[in-house]
Amino acid sequence: MRGLKGLVIGMGVLIVVGLTVVIVTVVKRQVSDGPSVLKSPVGISVPIENGFGEKRFQMPKGAKVVETIINGNRLALRLDLGDGGQALLLIDIGTGQRIGLIRLDGSK
Repeated sequence: MRGLKGLVIGMGVLIVVGLTVVIVTVVKRQVSDGPSVLKSPVGISVPIENGFGEKRFQMPKGAKVVETIINGNRLALRLDLGDGGQALLLIDIGTGQRIGLIRLDGSK
């Protein structure tokens, strides 16, 4: 009888320790700075490793964002320049760096 009682107490301690390990692991994964996922409105999930903080880009005066396109690690913003022209602003998603601005000329 004493052996059974000791076995039950020992198993209870193992359950409590195991449950504690599971809870600590879940909390660490929720709080850690590991990869997160950015979900766009169209349902595309983009993994984000580490944020780059706040970035500011100089856009042409009077320009408005008409469309955004994500392709791999690149973000393209289609801009209406306000003077009838359009341009593409290319941004690296991982670093937040501006890759370039491509002005679209409508004349031949």
